Amino acid sequence: MVLNQYISEKLEAIRKEKHIGVYTLCNKAAISYETYRSIRKNRNKDIYIRTLLIILRALDITPFEFFQDPMFNNNELDIDFK
Repeated sequence: MVLNQYISEKLEAIRKEKHIGVYTLCNKAAISYETYRSIRKNRNKDIYIRTLLIILRALDITPFEFFQDPMFNNNELDIDFK
């Protein structure tokens, strides 16, 4: 699996688990809907760390909790260099 795809899927899973709507998350994180949508739909090859941290804060989850997932320690996790 590609890193950005996994990050976007994990963010969506957390958002849904916490019952937070997309627009609510965007407002709370002070990011545009288009920014989050591009992350959700894997349209961007890169996700800025700053943006990810802002989203995590809005979801009330620490970076440690987010990256503690064993998938991030998986050698099969691909980074798209194209």
